[in-house]
Amino acid sequence: MSIRETQVLRCIADGDTSKQTARSLSISVDTVNFHLRNIYNKLGACNNAQAAAYAAIHGLI
Repeated sequence: MSIRETQVLRCIADGDTSKQTARSLSISVDTVNFHLRNIYNKLGACNNAQAAAYAAIHGLI
């Protein structure tokens, strides 16, 4: 997982929306959603909660 994907995943795991994540990382919402799609594919997740849970259990965040 890339550094930016990890940053996005941390924000999402903290409960931030895509818009809040975009603001805090100074990127667009479209870019956040692009990273989320990549994260879902890499982790086999279907949503933010699954991705955050998987990452926490496996020590990715």
